[in-house]
Amino acid sequence: MNNKYLILVNRNNQISEKYECEIVNCDSIYAKDRKLEKETYLQFKKLEDFISKKGYTIAIESGYRSYDYQKKVWNEILISKGIEYTEKFVAKPGYSEHQTGLAVDFLLYENGNFYDDVKMLGHPVLKLVADNAWKFGFIIRYPLGKEKITEYGYEPWHLRYVKNKKIAKYIKDNNLCLEEYLDMLKK
Repeated sequence: MNNKYLILVNRNNQISEKYECEIVNCDSIYAKDRKLEKETYLQFKKLEDFISKKGYTIAIESGYRSYDYQKKVWNEILISKGIEYTEKFVAKPGYSEHQTGLAVDFLLYENGNFYDDVKMLGHPVLKLVADNAWKFGFIIRYPLGKEKITEYGYEPWHLRYVKNKKIAKYIKDNNLCLEEYLDMLKK
């Protein structure tokens, strides 16, 4: 497939250490050193504005990660949380969607605090994002109930930009993960 927005990077599909795309600096209230692929960032800003109008503040917690940075993340989490957690939630270097610049982990800013990943579970902002991300070309990359297919735990804060809103809506409406959608295209 020659569509960079539908590239599949997972535990079984490696991305070249030298993969390149147009990466831009992101304006995030969480951290100033975040980066994303250019169009991904522009669409995330629109999603962020939409969510803001609904009374919530989301921000980029993590975006583009180089191969070397992913290696550092893997090693740090391995040391702090152990192998079982790390293998369930963290991609090995070369197998991370973050290296594409198309993946963004967001967090919630509320009452002067940042709430990331599991600290957001059950918060209404996750449903709001899940219900509306497609309007901006995003999917929930690791949906609930798809862990055996994606080989990652449920991560409602991990968005993946696929660009095409019809594709994103189809994936959402049919409760698919990216692997299932791409397999369907092959058939």
